[in-house]
Amino acid sequence: MVRTYKTSEATPHPLAIDDVAEDLLRGALALYPTETVYGIGVAVHTATGVSAGYPRIFSLKQRNRTQTVPWLVDNVSDLETYAVGVDDDTLRLAERFWPGALTLIVHASSAVPKSLQAGDGTVALRVSRSPVVAALIRACGCPLATTSANTHGQPAPVSFSEVEPRILEGVDVAIDGGATMCGEASTIVSCLGPSPRILREGAITSAQIAEALGRDPAPAER
Repeated sequence: MVRTYKTSEATPHPLAIDDVAEDLLRGALALYPTETVYGIGVAVHTATGVSAGYPRIFSLKQRNRTQTVPWLVDNVSDLETYAVGVDDDTLRLAERFWPGALTLIVHASSAVPKSLQAGDGTVALRVSRSPVVAALIRACGCPLATTSANTHGQPAPVSFSEVEPRILEGVDVAIDGGATMCGEASTIVSCLGPSPRILREGAITSAQIAEALGRDPAPAER
């Protein structure tokens, strides 16, 4: 039986946060709500390398290990720590939509272990609006490598009751925060080229991205 803490996502109980953070720092794989969907993740110890629970993410999701897992970070200033070559457009999007449902793909800095970078030397970063995630990151003192809590190809759960039994059984600890605040996946934007490119439109629309940039983003690759 997976140890599960039931708490409000808006006002997470400190005991639940402290206990789950302790597990994460010991290498546990945890399930928790973000403001978009439920995620499974591990604490990222950038100084010592990958968490012991990291490979389990891929086996549990039945996903290819060549894919990478986005990082949930604490605030906009973490762009300076985990990314290099951050241009004005990237910073503008982060300042406009973080915390929120926007994932930015950036060139990874040396603070991101090679084993956690994509093959092209990038990392995906997001600051979540979920108080649960924010509290866990601060309690752990490090980012959380987090992906949606579903079998690859299946719908991502937007409430604890929608989490697949096999996913729940495959984690070490879980937080039941009820339904997520947003209920829609994040928008993914690549910030690698001369102009930001939307790779997946989610909770934040292309119109909102264009408004923040003052122009249309680059067209999606087909």
